[in-house]
Parts: sequence; C-alpha cells; structure tokens
Amino acid sequence: MSHRRWFIAILIFSAVFNAAAILRTLVPAQDGLKFLAAARRFQSDPWVDVVRGTDQHPLYPALIAAVEPLTAAILGPGPDAWRIAAQGVSATASLLLLLPLFALARAVFDGRVALIAVFVYVLLPVPGEVGRDTLSNALGLLGMTTTLQLGASAIRRDSWRLALAAGLAGGVAYLARPEAILAPMSVGLAFIAQLAKGRGLRAVATAPALPALGLAVLVCVGSYALAKGQVSEKLALRHAASLGSQAIAHRSSPQPLPPGLDRAGLDLSPKEESDERAIGGPLDVLKWVVRRWWDEMCWGFAIMTIWGLARRRAVQDVCGRQTDAGGPERLVLSVFVAAYVLVLMRHGSSLGYLSSRHILPLVVASTIWAGAGAFICVRGLGIKLAAPPRAYRAAVAVASAFIAVLLVGYQLRTGHESRRGHWEAGRWLLANAGTGEQVLDTRGWARFVADRPKGYDYWHVRQALSDRSLAYVVVGRDELEAKSPRAESLNALLAFAATPVRDFPVVVEGRDVGARIYRMNQPISWEGFTP
Repeated sequence: MSHRRWFIAILIFSAVFNAAAILRTLVPAQDGLKFLAAARRFQSDPWVDVVRGTDQHPLYPALIAAVEPLTAAILGPGPDAWRIAAQGVSATASLLLLLPLFALARAVFDGRVALIAVFVYVLLPVPGEVGRDTLSNALGLLGMTTTLQLGASAIRRDSWRLALAAGLAGGVAYLARPEAILAPMSVGLAFIAQLAKGRGLRAVATAPALPALGLAVLVCVGSYALAKGQVSEKLALRHAASLGSQAIAHRSSPQPLPPGLDRAGLDLSPKEESDERAIGGPLDVLKWVVRRWWDEMCWGFAIMTIWGLARRRAVQDVCGRQTDAGGPERLVLSVFVAAYVLVLMRHGSSLGYLSSRHILPLVVASTIWAGAGAFICVRGLGIKLAAPPRAYRAAVAVASAFIAVLLVGYQLRTGHESRRGHWEAGRWLLANAGTGEQVLDTRGWARFVADRPKGYDYWHVRQALSDRSLAYVVVGRDELEAKSPRAESLNALLAFAATPVRDFPVVVEGRDVGARIYRMNQPISWEGFTP
C-alpha cells in the first residue's frame, strides 16, 4: 500500500475514533462554555458587538455558529446540537492538521517516517482529548502547523506567494488563538536567517517574500484589532508583549451585594483556589514545561523524540536523503520551538500559571522526531534480531496494534465521568424548572444541559443574589466540602436562604464529585446573615 493510501487510512481511523469519543461526551469543557455562549450570540447579534463583548478570539465561536444549523437539522435544536457542532469543528481541525504535519515530516525524512509521526499524534491522549473538545486549541494548532509548513516551502522556493499564504494562515490562526502569532513571526525570522546566510543582509532588504508575509498577517490582525478596539484582550498575550493589563471596564450600573451581605466579608471567588504551587522564575517554568511535555508525549514517545534528534543523520541516510535535506523545515521548526519556549517562560514566570494545553504546539513539532526515532529503533531491532521479513513485519504490526489499542482504550474510557452529576442535574432542571425561574450554576454544565443560556454562573454571583427570580442553585458536592473560605461562604449562603432539593452523587477515586440542587428562598432581607 502506498504512503498516500496509508495516510488516508490513518485519517479514516482518526475520524472514526473522534466520532466515537464525541458520542461518549456528556458535557462540554468548562472553558468551552464561553465559546458556546459567544457562538449563540453570533447567530443573533451583530458580529462586531460579539467580537467586542467577549474575551475570546472570535474565529472558533463563529465557525460553531455556522455549523450549528447543520447539526440542529440532524439532531434537533438544543444543547447537544451546539456541543456536537463545537466538537465537530475541533475534530475537523485536528484531522486537517495531519496534512501539514505529514508534509513537514516527509520533507525532513520520508513518507514512512511521516506516517509514523501522524499516527503517533493521533494516538497521544492529551492532543486527542483537547482536539475534539469544545476548545479553540485544535483550530489554532491547525493554523500554526499550516503556517510553518507553508513558510518552510516559501523559504525552499524563495516564493513570495507561499510567504503570502503562510502569513494568511498565521493571521487567520491568530483569530482563533493569540499564541498563533508566533508561527508567522518564526517564519519571518527563519527567512531572514536563511537569506542573510546565503546572500547577505542586502538580500533581506529586497526580498519580496518578507513584506508579503508581514502584510498578510497585518491584514488579519489589524482587522481584528479594528473591530475589537485592541490587539487582544487575552492576558497571556498582553503580558508577553509587555502591553500590561487591559483597561478596567467601567460598568454603566453598579453591581453591589444586597444589604446585609455587603458587610459579611464573603469570599465570592469564581473558582476554588488550585492546590498546585504557583510557578516561580523562568528556570522553574522551563522545568515545568519539560515535565509536562514528557507526560504529554507518554514518556515512550518522548524518548523516541530524543532518539530521533540524536540519530537524525542516520535516519536520513536510511531514507536516502542528504544530510541537508529538510533544511528549511528544520530551521523553521527550530526557530518556532525556541521562540515558543521563551514566550512560555515569560508568561509562566509573569503569571505563575501554565496550562497543559500550552504545551500542545511543542507536542506537534516533537511527533516528527518521535516518528524518526521509532523508525530507526524498530529498523535497528529488526537487523539485530535477523528476523525473516514476513515475521518482522508481523511483529511490528502486532506491537503497533497493541500500543494503538492501549492508547485508544485510554482515550475512550468513560469520558468526563466526574461531570455526570452535573449532567443529571441539568436533565432534572430541564424537566422541573419553570420558564421564568433563574438558575445559578457554579460550574455552568447543568444550566447548559437544561438549555438555559440566560442564567448565572459564579462569575456573576452578585447579580444572581440580587435577582428576585433566582429559584435554583446548582453546586458541586466537592465545592461544598472543600476546606476554604470560598466553601465556607457558599455553605453559609445556602444554609441561610436555600433548601436542598436533589443530590446527584458521583464517586471518582473515593471522592464525591457529583452535584446538588438547592431551591432558593430569596429572603426579604439579608440583614442578620452571618457566615
């Protein structure tokens, strides 16, 4: 079977795999609820107002809004149609990402290594789970990888048209994820380094590719900034670019607590404080990045990545490639990885926080070298064992199938089981809550399942406590049992003005992470309340 047919087989496998995982999903990612809320607004409000009214970059929710009518026509309107539309956009982006990833790996090595690289990426749990959830990461990764691949081709052919395409891909990716801007920047730096090395600095000043790359990026980013009124509202980007925090929004009406609560000293933090220690200086961030990268590469593939880097020339010899093969691709990837790690170090040391999703661009680049390491390792093992070709191929197929079944089974385990209680609470609200009764949901999942976009989350708890139509409160059992000022305040509020209605227990690893519904009995006055 040719490399193209194997690649199509991997695409089909990945599509079926993603579809099965989507069908097992109960509720969206909590961060994804923001994208879904923005997507709903794209169908009803002027798009400029939506862009200005959300702190998320707009491409992903806009695509969800465009796809939702199709899923609603098949499934019927409702929360499942929105969730599957969002997951479908992410899963499609994850599939399309395999195209530029394959092209990059094939340019450096050959089609065999490229096939292994894309198969490794499909099997990795964290990219797989994030890539089909209601998050914009898959779309951003697609744009970044496409930008790097087109940029490397532009350097190889000295083509301003390919540079223009790379800039457009990077600019569009920025509309999904702010960190995507690093991809066209890395292509530009690599282009400058290549031109300066080959033809001198004068060639840099006269090369048409660089202005084409920059102009394409500027059109996309400038259009967004013109609509938004600022380059980005994302705190991570503003810190990385030394823009500082965004201007404080002055609200047209105050949002005080009701009398009696305003002097109670309540902790109304939107989320429980994390148990993880804040990341310290740049060196601590670098250690954290390496450890997280090691985990997301499932250890074994991390070792293969290191081995692939160390044995690059040997792999290229086996592939029949010259040692300078894939030079533009290696240059672009090296510049991007270096720039991305530096930005992570600055971001992590400034904010004291990084997410596992921040490591995904490094994982994408690493799979190329993981494929090379696995290829040379398996080949060397076959030579040392002197196994007959048929037996050798059968052994490789069995081992690959075993690894695939292991990682696929891990990803298809009962997804988001800890959220089942909130899903059941949402179904109860759908059947029992009245049309005019408002819901305060600390996590947002139950309100989403109940198809109540006009309720309250815990970011707006002050408004909820001031609303006389507030009828139900949905809270996680683990939130109530936490040993924290926030949990004490939440328990005191509910004990004073609410009655438990239903429990939906879910035990995971010995902890009850289910949900509880309270009926809110709004007092005439909160005077006399003590936490």
